[in-house]
Amino acid sequence: LDEPKFWEAMYNIMLWLIVVPAFSTAFGLLAAQLTDRISWGNIAKSLIFMPMAISFIGASVIWKFVYDYRGEGQEQIGLLNAIVVAMGGAPQAWITMPFWNNFFLMMILVWIQTGFAMVILSAALRGIPEETIEAAVIDGANPFQIFFRIKVPQIMGTIVVVWTTITILVLKVFDIVYTMTGGNFGTEILPSYMMSFMFRDDGRATAVAVVIMIVVLPVMIWNIRQAQKEMR
Repeated sequence: LDEPKFWEAMYNIMLWLIVVPAFSTAFGLLAAQLTDRISWGNIAKSLIFMPMAISFIGASVIWKFVYDYRGEGQEQIGLLNAIVVAMGGAPQAWITMPFWNNFFLMMILVWIQTGFAMVILSAALRGIPEETIEAAVIDGANPFQIFFRIKVPQIMGTIVVVWTTITILVLKVFDIVYTMTGGNFGTEILPSYMMSFMFRDDGRATAVAVVIMIVVLPVMIWNIRQAQKEMR
């Protein structure tokens, strides 16, 4: 508890726990709704789900090229900097930018987990009784009202399960941070912090693992209670 790096890891993991599940679930729900309304929806779903087949290390290497930075005046091979330069801006070292670099790393996990959320939520949306939607249409509800007031409440249990599953995954991910920054530039999170002590045999890795368990426990209890409510 006396180490500043530990509190940096705690602060960052809390950011990850808020941002990654929220954006992954939201994008997955949006993708599930939109792909069910177009003729080539299955192809779109396959493309969105494809990152799930890539390891976290592989995904990190891909995104390293997206965020790659070369000095100003040099040819930018990074996709993001190439776009910025083409629009007249100056290239940026994205993964070394304080605070914001955490969000750039989170985007990798969001990209991977959106496909998972989409598949689960798409199945839930298809399980909604058509009668409720037809009744809403007859009552004059517009598409937004049907989605937010009819569909979302009926699949809230599934949304909670997806959210919780991704939350627990976040607490186990160290691959992305290890590959992209090695925990430098203010990007350390609890799993990568634990791994930095794993082979030193001084007990700190075990201490961090206990902290992770303490963080996971309330999430698991809440998830079980939500599942019990759904079963009732």
